[in-house]
This record gives sequence, C-alpha cells and structure tokens, in this order.
Amino acid sequence: MSHTAMVWSALILYVSITLFLTIRGMMRTKDLASFAVGNRDIGPAWVGLSLTAQLTSVATFVVNPGLVYTYGLSALLGLGFAAGMGIIAGLCILSGPFRSVGDKVKALTIPQWIGARYESKWLRIFFALISLSLISFIVLIAVAIALTLFSLLQLTDINQTTWLVVGIMVFVFSYTLLGGANTSTYTNAIQALVMLVVALILIGSGYEHFAGEGLLAKITATNPELTSLTNPGSLYFRNFFEVFICNFIVGLAIVCQPHILGKSLLLKDESQIKTYLAVAIIAGTAFVSVMFVGLYARVALTEVVRGDLVVPTYIARSFSSGTQVLISMGLLCAGISTLEGLLLALSAIFSSDIYLTLRPINPETREQDLKKALLFGRVALVLVGIGCIFLSIWQLRNPTGGSVAIFAQYGVYLLFTATFLPIACGLFLPSVGRELISKGVIASTLFYFLPALIHRFAPDAPFFNMANNPAILATCGIVAGWLVVAAGLALQKKPAIAAAGAPVEQLVPVSVNQAEKPE
Repeated sequence: MSHTAMVWSALILYVSITLFLTIRGMMRTKDLASFAVGNRDIGPAWVGLSLTAQLTSVATFVVNPGLVYTYGLSALLGLGFAAGMGIIAGLCILSGPFRSVGDKVKALTIPQWIGARYESKWLRIFFALISLSLISFIVLIAVAIALTLFSLLQLTDINQTTWLVVGIMVFVFSYTLLGGANTSTYTNAIQALVMLVVALILIGSGYEHFAGEGLLAKITATNPELTSLTNPGSLYFRNFFEVFICNFIVGLAIVCQPHILGKSLLLKDESQIKTYLAVAIIAGTAFVSVMFVGLYARVALTEVVRGDLVVPTYIARSFSSGTQVLISMGLLCAGISTLEGLLLALSAIFSSDIYLTLRPINPETREQDLKKALLFGRVALVLVGIGCIFLSIWQLRNPTGGSVAIFAQYGVYLLFTATFLPIACGLFLPSVGRELISKGVIASTLFYFLPALIHRFAPDAPFFNMANNPAILATCGIVAGWLVVAAGLALQKKPAIAAAGAPVEQLVPVSVNQAEKPE
C-alpha cells in the first residue's frame, strides 16, 4: 500500500470512529448539564485518560520538542520537569476539593464555580470573558495540526495549510457541538491510548544516540549552551528562576483552566479521585517524555529547522511510511483531544456563564430558556471558530516570537494567572471573601501586564528585561495576587468569614439554572 493510501485509510478510520461516538453522544445529550459534564456514568480511568489527552495537547508532542531543539536541555528541564512537577502538584492538591465543592454548588464551569463560591455574578462574568483568552490556544493547536498534516500528506506548497486549518476547524467544531461531553470524554480516552503508543515509539526512537559518548556529549560538541541547566543566550530559559521557579509556578496554576480542572466534575463521587489521578499522572509522564525528541533531532537532523517543523521533519526522516502514519495520527489525536476540551469548555461558558447570568431562568419557561442558552453557546462558538481560522492563518505566516507557542502562552497564561487565586482561596481559605478576592484578582491581572509594559519602554531594565517570557508575566501576576490577599488577611483583627464568601462547609447548593443573587 502506498504512503498516500495509508494516510487516507487512517484518516477515514479516525473520522468514522469519531462520527460513531458523536451520534452516540448526541443520543445521550439531553440538556445543558449533560452537554457540559456528561451523565457522570463514565469510569474514572477513562476520565483520567481524557484529562491527560486534553492537558497534554499537540504542544507537548510538536511545539515543545521544537523549543527543546532550539534551546536545549534548559527547555526540557523547564517545560518537562519543573512544569510537570507543578502540574502533578496542582492536580493532586486541587482536584478532590474542587470536585467536592463543585458538586455541592452544582457547577458546570469554573466561572460558575467562582461566582457561586463568592456569591458574585460580576466575578462569574469576568472569568467567563477572560476565558476567551483560550482562543490563543485553539490557534496553537490548529496551526500544529495543519503543519503535521502538511508533512503527512507530503504537500509542497505551504499555502495549502490554509485549507487544512479550515478543514480541521469545521470537523472538530461540528462533532464537539453535536455530541458534547458524552462524545468528548470517550474520543479523548481513545485518542490518549493512541498517543501512549506513539509516545513510546518516539521516546525509544533515539536510543542509539545514547551509545558511545552519549546524547548530551554529542550535542555539547555542537553547542555547549544546549546542554547546560540554563541557557543565557535563549529567550525563555536564561537563569535558574526562569527555568525552575517560574515553570513550576506555571505548572501549579495551569491546571486551573476550564477544560482541565473542570474535568473532575465528570466524576461520580470522591472514591474515584485516586484512580482518576493515578491514570492521568502515569500517562502524562509518558507524554511529557516525548520532549526528548527535541534533543534527538539536534543530533539526527543535519540542517537547521524552524522550531514548529522539527517534529514533522524528524518523523519524516526517521521512520518508515507505515510508522510515520501511525505517529502522525497520534499527533493529530494529541491536538484534537485538547481542541475538543477547549471548545466544550467555551461553549458551556457561553451558555451557562454569559447567557444564563445576563438572562436568568424564568420558572414558567424553564425548558425553553435552557434550550436557548445551549443554542446561544453553540452559535457563539461558531463565531469564535471563524475568528480562530483567520488568527491561525496569520500565525502560520508570522509566528509570534518565532513560534506559535509563544502566541498561545500569552493568552492561556493570563487566564490561569487570574483563576488560580480565587480557586485556591475558595478551597482552603474560607475567610477570604468577595471584596478581598476581587482585589487579589485585579492585582494578578494588572501585574501580568505591568512587566511587559515596562519591558516595552525600558527593555534593558533589570528583571524586566525577561518580561518577553510569558512565564515571568504569570509568576509576577500570581505572586502579586497572593500578596494582596495575605496583606488583607493580616489587616483583619480577627479572622472572620466575609459576608459574601461563605465557608466551603456552608455552601448552599446552587442550581445552574438558578439566577445569581444580586450584589
């Protein structure tokens, strides 16, 4: 069978399975709740695999190895080890309590969870709007999938990626909007299994480079900076603070994205948490190890390759046609699985946190209002998709900072910088009320932008000369928010529960269809 025939056979099989699961999901999606979090009858191992697939994304398989290729060991330690440890810590600390409180307040989304915890419809709307920054990550995934398909189909005109972006967006947006969480969770789990096989193939592909003088020694011979713990000549891994501290903080907070932490809401009860986390951590460790491909490519590729094209080029040079097709399908699974989660989260936010907050449910027309909310979310997401197509084409031609990953990080890092504080305080600091948390969120948001603003006008200023790195911006914002909350608690003569922020134990269940109390 020719390479082209194998590619199209694999794509047709993938699309057929997805359509089958979409139809199955449509039959099980009866309302807004089942669309957003399913029917909570999916096993914890499957949900754990789904989480890992969405958390890993094509960035880990395609984009991050390109950064490792460009900047060396420091990038692997920062993006793989430090950020990975932060993610594991964040999932273990936050998942159980978040699911427990989310179950009590009947939350379908993170903005709704925050709004219910602090009894504030304005906080709910703010986090719904700031969640639109996930669009930047959708663009990253679309670009990475398009480049992977471009290489897989052995196309020669880079302008053809425009049509690949359109096809990807139409396909994934369509079946996600139809099937909701009942489709997404199962497709994600199957995608994760394919990704595990592909991850093991890629990790093992460079074993011969460890023979003789060893992989790092071979890279050192070409450029010693590529094998040091830090890379002073890089754009994002210049010192210990950037490589280890910032990336760990980013990893800790990155789980506070709607499509990641909100995944725990699909679990039926507390007893499923351990299985869910164990599966996610084991699979996630294998996925993160794929970044070693960036180092393999440094030895295997003789010509310099653009970062976003490193993995597709390495695959084309290192594997037979059949293996290339299998690996490329795994990369597609990595991208599409995360894209599903992002789209599902945004659609639920549009429906639940924007439409229903601005137009509360009328008990007399309850069913009609819910249908309108679901329709609003789907229509809004179609408009977002059109915008993402144009942004993706722009990034294909003019990647920010040399890689679409940097464009995505600016948006995504802003989201979890603002979200981490209210979630953590809502779970573990019941005395932090609406007023104090609002000040903390404002501080986090302002100090995310402030270093970049200073860097723009004083690019050589000490510390702020690193503000081109989104991880630096996120760290500044997170630390600023916590300092504001700490100062507020210290000024309280007697630790007391703010009137607007009831302790976790006293949270009153709030239905998603219930209007928020006015402030």
